[in-house]
Amino acid sequence: MRTQLLCTFTNESDFEKVLHDVQSNFELYSRKIFILKLDPSKELVVSYNIIPTEDSKFLPNTILTHRKKESNTIYTINALNRLITNLNGGVLDKKYQVSWEDYKNSVILTDGLGYKILKTSLFRIVNVN
Repeated sequence: MRTQLLCTFTNESDFEKVLHDVQSNFELYSRKIFILKLDPSKELVVSYNIIPTEDSKFLPNTILTHRKKESNTIYTINALNRLITNLNGGVLDKKYQVSWEDYKNSVILTDGLGYKILKTSLFRIVNVN
């Protein structure tokens, strides 16, 4: 079964609406929604794993991501490629071994032509019925 890990960016005043929209619009794979706080900002990341359908449409401010469970690192492929290029002397080598512990509890995103690493902390876990 193919799943997609999505992250929707929001803030503390709007995240309840995002939770409602996620539950209304998607079939969730894990039946859990994780809300992470981006440190030191007040921005939140709502992370959820869906079973996509032909009708699935991303919510506003949502990106497709991947996750390394061992280090709880969320990243996009483009950001990972930029990180590897930076760590490997300007060479993108898809076999390069990233030390994921260095990025524990983080989100790695693209930032212009580079990348940025944002630390995360658990804000809330929502169990979906």
